[in-house]
Amino acid sequence: MSNLFYIYLASGVFFLLIEMLTATFYGLSVSVACFALALYVYMTGDTNITVIQGILLVVVSGLFAYFLPKWLKPNTEALKSWLDAHIGQSFRLERVGSDWKVKIDGVDYLINDNSETPEFAVGKKVRLDSHNAGILEVSIAK
Repeated sequence: MSNLFYIYLASGVFFLLIEMLTATFYGLSVSVACFALALYVYMTGDTNITVIQGILLVVVSGLFAYFLPKWLKPNTEALKSWLDAHIGQSFRLERVGSDWKVKIDGVDYLINDNSETPEFAVGKKVRLDSHNAGILEVSIAK
């Protein structure tokens, strides 16, 4: 076996370690390409770097860089953050001065004037429908 086989094999392991640190799938795609090149060099017995090896490296790593994130993407709903995570949940109304508010995760949020109804009362439950820049759209919870 030639030294080129061991170089490609070591490169595959190196990029696999890079992938373990970054988890971006790009290191994994180059790693798979290096292992494919090691197999190619082992089968052909090449002792020098050739243009075909370079083309093989580019094509295999490019294909895997494009398709691996699509194939290995978890089938989970996108993570929601901030107030988006609370849409659809119910909260108790509070009155501070002339403003209606709800407390979410220890923070008071104002309720949009368009959401206010005569049914509003302190302690009554409302459902969070949406928000715009921290101002909440709510409806009376049933």
